[in-house]
Amino acid sequence: MQAVKIAGIVFFVLVCGFSHGSAYDKGIENIRGEIEFMKKDDPDKYRDFRYALRHIRSINKKQRETTSIFVAKAVADHVHGKKYRFTSNEHRLNFLSVIMGIIRVESCFNPHAVSGKNARGLMQVHWPTWKQYFSSQEEAHDLNRNLSVGTQILGLYMNRSNNDLRLALYKYLGAKDDRYADKVIASAIAFKKSVLSNPIKDILDGAENGR
Repeated sequence: MQAVKIAGIVFFVLVCGFSHGSAYDKGIENIRGEIEFMKKDDPDKYRDFRYALRHIRSINKKQRETTSIFVAKAVADHVHGKKYRFTSNEHRLNFLSVIMGIIRVESCFNPHAVSGKNARGLMQVHWPTWKQYFSSQEEAHDLNRNLSVGTQILGLYMNRSNNDLRLALYKYLGAKDDRYADKVIASAIAFKKSVLSNPIKDILDGAENGR
């Protein structure tokens, strides 16, 4: 995205090691109702929500369960909104896998993440560069807004790179760094493999209810 984000790989290692308080506890009852409605009204989105939630919890074990639920729900809503959808044909990765891969590397699924260079939220959108797309620094941590802005930026770079994910990731980072690109692509592939190797059961197991 910009050269100042080059420290992002180190930041990824740090952010996964911390547990943050959650502002999402107060809204958990409401989101449970939304998830139940999703299960009945949109089974495909519900399935992707469950895959995202399972993967987030396997990666960031210190994150509060309510936070993980909100993050997974926001990712599922965003992916199925179809506004910014793209794929990586070269790596056989769908939109969900790409998004899960980049969020894992950028923030370890922590919506509160702030880098030393003032990149913020799930997709670590660099505030000094893209602040015109937010009403405040706090809004940069809003799940839906951060995903929309971050994905729009990455989608722009995908278009400019002729759908080459590696080249787009160089632009997103702001530097030609194969370590970063390799980590994002590997993380996306790992999510895809976790889906293919361990399909979600059809029955409700209570995961999205915070148990």
